[in-house]
Amino acid sequence: MAIAAAYWAMGVGNSFTKFEKVEFTSIYADPPTMANPGNYTVYIILKNTGSAAATIDNIFLNGRPWDTGYTGVSQTNLVNQTLVAGASTTNALILLPVDSPTWGHGNSVEVVIHTAAGRSYSNTVVLP
Repeated sequence: MAIAAAYWAMGVGNSFTKFEKVEFTSIYADPPTMANPGNYTVYIILKNTGSAAATIDNIFLNGRPWDTGYTGVSQTNLVNQTLVAGASTTNALILLPVDSPTWGHGNSVEVVIHTAAGRSYSNTVVLP
């Protein structure tokens, strides 16, 4: 009976200790190319190393929301994505328009990933 109670207590304790932890596995930027002449392309790979799923609900670029803080910025495979524990994103992209005075050669861009749990994870990339 005591063994069964101990297993039950460990199970209850483990259910309260689940957490998300999103890490940047990779972040880099490419300059405009023939295939994508009007944009800098920022490539991001994230991994959830925590024990609970993490749902990305927003991206901030230099402290401003990507969709309302700037014009012409787009993203793929990032917002509204849920990363289960141990999972990684694949080819998440942020496109920054070249014709904007905000984005230019040598500028640093702080990318902050915000999750539905209220946590923020950041990294910085320099535009080539």
